[in-house]
Amino acid sequence: MSLVLRRCYREVNFEIKDQWLINGLMILLPQVPLFDARSSLMSRKLKQAILSGWLLCPLFILFYVPAFAESQALEQLLSIDKSQLTELDKSQPIAYDLNEGSNNELAVGLIWYFSVPLQAVVDKLRTPDPDMLDIDVTAHGVLTEHSGTGVLKSAIFSNEEARVLLEAEPGDEFNLSSHEFEKLKAFKHALKRTPQRAIEDAAGEYFREILLQRHDAYRRGGINAISSYLRKHGTESKPSIELRKAADESELLSRYFPGLLKDWLSYPKALPVGASEVFPWIEKNVEGRTAIILRHRIAMDWNGGLLVLTREYYTPHSYNSSQWITGCLPYREGTVVFQQVRSFTDQVAGTGSTIKHLVGRELLQDKMLKSFERLCVILGQCN
Repeated sequence: MSLVLRRCYREVNFEIKDQWLINGLMILLPQVPLFDARSSLMSRKLKQAILSGWLLCPLFILFYVPAFAESQALEQLLSIDKSQLTELDKSQPIAYDLNEGSNNELAVGLIWYFSVPLQAVVDKLRTPDPDMLDIDVTAHGVLTEHSGTGVLKSAIFSNEEARVLLEAEPGDEFNLSSHEFEKLKAFKHALKRTPQRAIEDAAGEYFREILLQRHDAYRRGGINAISSYLRKHGTESKPSIELRKAADESELLSRYFPGLLKDWLSYPKALPVGASEVFPWIEKNVEGRTAIILRHRIAMDWNGGLLVLTREYYTPHSYNSSQWITGCLPYREGTVVFQQVRSFTDQVAGTGSTIKHLVGRELLQDKMLKSFERLCVILGQCN
């Protein structure tokens, strides 16, 4: 450390504990002529006041774009404890529970240290179509502002799913709004004299139109434009509220990325400078049924690493909505990758909710672990 910096620390009686703070000040202070030790134009008290401000300034910067090469910073960022960090240093995946704010929410985090260069991980995680941490994907693509149903042609809407859609009633078999159920009745009435095979094909095309309408509404109005799902007895599940909760409950976003959090919630307003977005769709197996899921994905660079926000704003069944926060950063001699998932499903609410949550978290952790194992294989770290 320079003599000027040491002297300044002594003058304000500031105890140095964190090497990263020292390094940050070493970068900042030489650019400030007021800290020249030879200057006699500034009073001692004024020096102390300005120095105190400069000492605090990097802290605010670091809260927004934290640099962590130290275990303590990683522990604070992801809300994990020292025993978990010990396992992490052994290159073992660590799963941990997150606070849940409602009775239909499942929230789980996973972190894994890989002894590979940061850029190698960034390159893999940056790929949006399909997401490198996705499993069981059978088809995928990207929706644009002017997409037609043709962009979803590779999504196979099975005959079984077609029958489920045509027989759907308000409940948990299919996620549709009251307006979509009304339109579905009219659609079924128009198909009365249509051959069965043609009916199933028409149902698939009809569902693709629903997906595009959902996508267009989200592009225009963000989460506030996501229609609720009609359930039995006139009740509704509201993914718009769930996704707002998921964002608000994230300590990672609120503490370190308040600007990004605000933009994430106020979409479609402008995103932060440097952020990129894409609207993937994927087809995968969910609880033994085919599901075509719509996502919004935002990626931005972060201290040489990457931060990715993913929002599932429409799912056809089994759960209502979900949010993923995925990131990678340099750690020790390699890279740490983490993911925090908040998923909302009516299946864990109601009677026996405590047990349902325990089982639900186990299933979610297992799914996330399989995703990370896939990444581990791709990075050449697992056989």
